Amino acid sequence: KTLSFALLFVIIAGFTYYIYTHLEDFKQLSLVNPLYIIPLVLIFILLSVANGIVIKYLLEPFNIFITFKEWFGLSIITSFYNTITPLKGGMVAKAVYLKRRYSFSYIDFFASYSGTYIISFLAASLLGLMSLISLYYEKGIFNIPVTLFFIGILVPCFVVVIFSPRFNLTENELLNKALKVANSWNNLKKNRKIVAVVLITFLIQIILSSVVSIISYNIFGIELTISQALFLVSVGTIMGVISITPGSLGIAEAIAVFSALVIGITPVQSLSVAILSRAVSVAVIFILGPIFSYILLKKDS
Repeated sequence: KTLSFALLFVIIAGFTYYIYTHLEDFKQLSLVNPLYIIPLVLIFILLSVANGIVIKYLLEPFNIFITFKEWFGLSIITSFYNTITPLKGGMVAKAVYLKRRYSFSYIDFFASYSGTYIISFLAASLLGLMSLISLYYEKGIFNIPVTLFFIGILVPCFVVVIFSPRFNLTENELLNKALKVANSWNNLKKNRKIVAVVLITFLIQIILSSVVSIISYNIFGIELTISQALFLVSVGTIMGVISITPGSLGIAEAIAVFSALVIGITPVQSLSVAILSRAVSVAVIFILGPIFSYILLKKDS
């Protein structure tokens, strides 16, 4: 926790210094289309619905069938606790709820949770490569390190989804826990319908997030192409695993700024958009988070 908040302080201090030294550049930006904040709110809610659908379908192979109130509520409280706690606190809240209500083992939970990362990274790296190809033909932008980064994510994820073997347990109890997670993932991925539904849902999430990026930049009067938006979202999806600070505060913004530089967007523009997106998403989560925390905890009790 100390490391988390120390890092958060350093990042915020850095951003504060940058904003102070580039204040005139920020003053040149204005909310050209503030009404576009309304569709942003609606899309953020749709993204929560998509997250909930993923939760619902990943539980079905374990014979756990949850209602709309639960899968949407779990999506909301996961985002809520991720926002107010470091190191993916929302994951813990979700795991504890499923354990208490459905006796869903932590091993199976982490198998399904790791499965979401594998499938989301597969979708993000694939769309990321497609966006780079499109950017090369549109604007002549080509970045070898970023291309290798996407390939380096795509290939292992593809191998795991297609070829991951079943492991025999050993005499080492700690190693066996990891092997049980891997074997549980194998049971999950055998259900091709579930994998297909989750993959398609993640692709929809990335497309919706790309629309959010386009709208967010347009609010400041900045035109963003579909290829640029897909690139930014693909990088953000993969790097979103870094969640040392509460809600990846500061880290997500830094990733957004540096990835935007690759496609020719200035830090002033990308940071302004990142701050706006953060404000809208936090507003939605802080309204719905406590409500569904109460509903699910009350039901769980």
